[in-house]
Amino acid sequence: MQRFRFCGDADCPDWVLAEINTLSRLSSIKLKLLARVVAEGLLNPPLDVEKAKKLFAESKLDLDVDLKACIACLSYIIFSTIRFNCNHGALLSELQQLGLPREHSTSIKKVIDDHGEHLVTKLKATSLKVNALDEIFVYEDPHDKHVMLDLDINGEHESVILSPLTVDVLLGNLKKSQIYND
Repeated sequence: MQRFRFCGDADCPDWVLAEINTLSRLSSIKLKLLARVVAEGLLNPPLDVEKAKKLFAESKLDLDVDLKACIACLSYIIFSTIRFNCNHGALLSELQQLGLPREHSTSIKKVIDDHGEHLVTKLKATSLKVNALDEIFVYEDPHDKHVMLDLDINGEHESVILSPLTVDVLLGNLKKSQIYND
């Protein structure tokens, strides 16, 4: 089993391997334009299918089946590369290892180079969201050292009582997550 960085150091899915062959039958210019349409569709859904169909119309591939498969494959490659923060030079090499010609691999890499920062921003904005914390009050019981948190989250009030050990663990976890987010 071979591992690929753009797949999160996992094996490349079989369906992607199958579609690499289909992608290689497009010209590198058409592939670059199709990859650009896919990247723009990931940034600002929905994907412009009509634009993709026009690019695909002149090829000798099946307009319905192969177009959808190519869009899915390019979406996977672009999204996974950004998701796993894969070095774009490594992506170029790995796509060639999978059988995509050098010019085609370079075309995909250039699209990711052009749209990468915007895709990262978009993916961060649409990732897991935590409910908005409106207000927080912290009270410490001086006798048994328990902490009471009064939280207002999205207009709803919640109260939580934490033991000293729980407070220490929570604080440690918050510090670790702050390091990861910075």
